[in-house]
This record gives sequence, structure tokens and C-alpha cells, in this order.
Amino acid sequence: MSVAQATVNPRRSSTEIEQSTPAWRRRLTSDGAARVAALLSFLLFWVLMSLLFGRVPGPVEVLRRLVDEFSRGEVFGNFGSTLYRFGMGVLLAAVVGVAIGVLMGLSPLSWAFFESPVLVALSIPAIIWSFLTVMWFGFGDLSPIVTTFLTSVPFVAVNVAQGVRGVSRDLRDMSSTYHVPMARRIRHLVLPAVTGYVAAGVRFAIIIGWNGVLLAEWFGGSGGVGYRARFWYDANRFGGFAAWVVLFVGFIVLLDRLVLDRAIKRAFRWRDG
Repeated sequence: MSVAQATVNPRRSSTEIEQSTPAWRRRLTSDGAARVAALLSFLLFWVLMSLLFGRVPGPVEVLRRLVDEFSRGEVFGNFGSTLYRFGMGVLLAAVVGVAIGVLMGLSPLSWAFFESPVLVALSIPAIIWSFLTVMWFGFGDLSPIVTTFLTSVPFVAVNVAQGVRGVSRDLRDMSSTYHVPMARRIRHLVLPAVTGYVAAGVRFAIIIGWNGVLLAEWFGGSGGVGYRARFWYDANRFGGFAAWVVLFVGFIVLLDRLVLDRAIKRAFRWRDG
């Protein structure tokens, strides 16, 4: 009587599976293909909405309005004003947020002191801050800068505080036992360990702060991207309004993909390694 022998196929590695997959299938299932499919789906949805609803401007009309804004010289000046206000607000939020986050992470007393204010700041949306700052400071540069700062700073503080609290307690106790000065502890122990958390907090601050500065310009700005979008909205010219929406959405998407995403990966390269 013969005994049937079962053959065991060795399990192939992911590299071998990938190499055996046809090139066209790899391209269709790649991350780039998924992003292109998402973009095409969005454009198709946009075209359908413009055909169904007459007040929704289509891509061609928005592109024409965008070209008109560039030809009038409105884009660079207004974008420059917005970037100045946005940059000042985010810079202040990063400095103050890192300081508050380090204090919250190192000191239980500081954590108890700042926890409720930071939580309240996180719960207030950017539109409320924009209303308040316009009431406090009126039109001009100060309202958008303060709105960006108030909207962004709690995100930096929370991320940094969590990073500091994640630093090894043994290392902190040892530095305290050997009476290492607090400045040296923060510089050589805490800050290198929370670099990734700082980058993540600043990334959130930039995205949230961008919304804040645009809302402040919408309600109380004298010039800027938000002000120009409001101009076309009040004029009942939704093509011009949509053109500025495309501009500021495209800017923050490119900034996140080309700058912030790479900065996050670089900040966390020690962890990935």
C-alpha cells in the first residue's frame, strides 16, 4: 500500500510576491494611483454638483476666475499679508506652547495649573476666537495674529506635555539624584526626546492656525486671503469665492505634503530606526 506524501510549499516573502506581481497591477495598486483616483473622484463629483445646481461654479469657471485674480495682481499681495499674520501667530504659538508643554510635563503642579485652561482653549473653535479678537483689537494685522496664536497654542502644549511625560522616569530620577541643573535636564534630556512631539504639535498648529487666520480675515481683516474670499462672497460671485477657496486649500495641502510630512518623518527617524 502506497503512502501519499504531502508536499509543503514554502511561504514566499513579501518581496517575492511583489516581484511576481505584474508591473501594471503594482502601478494600479500603488499609493500614487490611489491619490490620483481620489483626485479624479473629487473632480467628477464637483462637475456633477455644478451640473445639478446652477449656483455651484464648475472647475472651468473657477479656473477662469483664478486667472483673472492673478492678472489683477490680487493674489501675491493678499497671500503675502496672510502668510505674515499666519507665520507670526504660529511662531508665537510654537514658542509659548513648547514652554507650557515642558512645564506641564515636568511639574505636577504646573500640570494641575495649566490643564483646565488648555482644555478650555482646545474646546473653543477658531470661529469664536476670530469673533473675540475682532471685538478686542478691531481690523488690521493684530486680530488674525492673535486668532492664529490662540487657536494653535493648545495643540502644541498638549503634544509636548505628553512627550515630556513619556520620557523615562528612571532617567529623570537619576538626573535629579545627581543634581543636574534643570536647564541642562531640559536641554539634553527632555528636548531631544520630545522633538517628534514638537513637530507633530506644530503640524496640528499650522493646520488649525490656517483656519484661524482665514476666519479672522473674513470677519475683520483688511486684506488677505480670507478678506478677498469674503469680498467675492458678498458680491454674490461664487466663482471668485471658490477660486480663493481652491487657493488656500491647495496651499495647506501642499504645505502638509511637501514640508510638514517630511519634517514629521525626520523628527521620528530615531523611532523608525
